[in-house]
Amino acid sequence: MNIMAALVQAILERPHSYEWTVQGFGQLRTKLASVGRIHVWDSRLRVPLVSDIHAHPWDLTSTIISGELINQRFTDTSAADYEPADPDDDLPPVLPYVHSRIATGEGGGLIGTPSPALLLPHAPEFYRSGQRYRQRGAEIHRSIPIDGTVTLIERQMGEPLQETSVYWPRGTQWVSAEPRPARAEEIDATIKYALDRWSA
Repeated sequence: MNIMAALVQAILERPHSYEWTVQGFGQLRTKLASVGRIHVWDSRLRVPLVSDIHAHPWDLTSTIISGELINQRFTDTSAADYEPADPDDDLPPVLPYVHSRIATGEGGGLIGTPSPALLLPHAPEFYRSGQRYRQRGAEIHRSIPIDGTVTLIERQMGEPLQETSVYWPRGTQWVSAEPRPARAEEIDATIKYALDRWSA
């Protein structure tokens, strides 16, 4: 086991020594120093019909400590800086979405007036324990983990930003993934499941 995985495991084995929040995409999370965060993924924590396609206010590196995860990126073809691909390329159809800016964190919410967007999905990226991927803050994506997956997020902080972009299917309503404090029973059940899968 490498040093990073050993550190994360030590934290998970003493979870009540740390402050945890639940984020509506289906994750328990805690801060690690000033630029890192541990995510423990569990669909039982997911907000029903949550709008999970989003960008970030900062660049990041995500390391899969245990489990498996699909990272699905998208391009907003309606964005002002979009450059169309070669028309001969065999691309999937664009999908009708709605875009808005959002204030991040607790107490955040939509900013301004939502607008139509057309999202072009990229090929899904599959990651397993020990692998990592990097992503620029402006890149649109969604995370699709299996339950019990543990990831370590390292933020590359530039100019601090407090907002980013979110997307949801046209014809539906935006559903917030705003974080909230985790309850003790959520911490226990989520981390026990993750550690059991890790050891298996």
